[in-house]
Amino acid sequence: MRSHIFTDDFRIEPQWWDVARPASAGGELPARADLLIVGAGLCGLSAARRALDLGAVPVVLDAGAIGGGASSRSGAMASSAQKLLISGAAQGLPTNVVAELVDQHTMALDHIRRTAAEAGIDAGYQASGRLFLAAVPADLARFEGHARILRERGGMRARVIGRTELSAEIATPHYHGGLLVEDFGGLHPSLFAASLAADVARRGGVLRSHARVVSVRREAAGFRVVSTAGTILARQVLFATNGYTDAALPPVRRRIAAVGSFMIATEDMGRDRVKALMPGLRMYSDTKRSLWFFRPSTDGGRILFGARPGIAPSQPRAAAVKLHGFLGTVFPSLRDVRISHAWTGTIAMTRRHVQHIGQYDGIWFAVGCNGSGVVIMPWLGRLAVERLLGHRTAPTVFERIDFGRMPNLAGTSWYVPFAAGAFALGDWLDRKRAGV
Repeated sequence: MRSHIFTDDFRIEPQWWDVARPASAGGELPARADLLIVGAGLCGLSAARRALDLGAVPVVLDAGAIGGGASSRSGAMASSAQKLLISGAAQGLPTNVVAELVDQHTMALDHIRRTAAEAGIDAGYQASGRLFLAAVPADLARFEGHARILRERGGMRARVIGRTELSAEIATPHYHGGLLVEDFGGLHPSLFAASLAADVARRGGVLRSHARVVSVRREAAGFRVVSTAGTILARQVLFATNGYTDAALPPVRRRIAAVGSFMIATEDMGRDRVKALMPGLRMYSDTKRSLWFFRPSTDGGRILFGARPGIAPSQPRAAAVKLHGFLGTVFPSLRDVRISHAWTGTIAMTRRHVQHIGQYDGIWFAVGCNGSGVVIMPWLGRLAVERLLGHRTAPTVFERIDFGRMPNLAGTSWYVPFAAGAFALGDWLDRKRAGV
């Protein structure tokens, strides 16, 4: 273990928590609830806010701290439907469905911006733009088509940047050009979650942390929800547990792959040094199957870098060593920079790489961030509650796409390391063919 790369105060927790740490919320559970929401992340908290708008008082339970799961552990890059295009997920869907998904993701981004601007919710939003980086030259050739769809369907300002122009955007020899979407940006995820939670509590919603839901059973008047903190009779139930879905909702657990994602934060290098490497202080990610993503911290003094460190799961400290190496590959001048934070979170991947809303035996769910949940999951929670409470009568596109099963065994996504290995091999073959 290369211990010299860590600062003296190195911590295994998100750097985001330096500003807004996920909170505990205790107290006796009510005996009854109009709506019980399982999961106090961005999806569940946004669903709770919308329920209050529609006159239902929600009770929100989480197995951990409020906002302490993947919602406050992500890279928090605010964008819309580009991942459907760049990942290739859109290729297996009908054209009209892809168009609807692009529209929904665009509305989700607008919702984030409106919430931050109008509702008094502090998301730490920065309209920085996002630069997608071509890992091999062939990826650059596909960017023009992606830019056209984003312009035409989403009204986005999107343009392709060639390799010779790239140095004005990022000081690295590692990439072959980019797709810049100026309307995208980034936010502060744990600040956003904390602000949503405070708003729910202020308006009369009930939040309880460290209350794992064990089972949900239908009864005549609704559902009996058993948790480690007590039992509640709820008229309606919504699961917003995403990659943390467990045996309390087996049908959904069988349909998602729980995948670990890892991030590091550098020591404070000063805004000038970060800006020299990233002149636009944008959000960045590349086109590899096992992608790397990185961004400046909200104060501009650090770089936050995320990736999957290898085929097998790893502890954050060990993963940090590999991510530090990746960071040095992108920015050779940072090979000696130290790491102050390292952390991991669990995301939910679905068979079609899209989000899903639905219900099993009357129990609703909204899941499937697919590694880009900070924008779409709050919107998904809102849509799910509107459907659940009857405010929205027509099924959304997220309900009409088949939610195919994964080959999970006893709730375990045993195949994830094999998929990671296949992705790494595919990336290697792409570089080999391109001679890079």
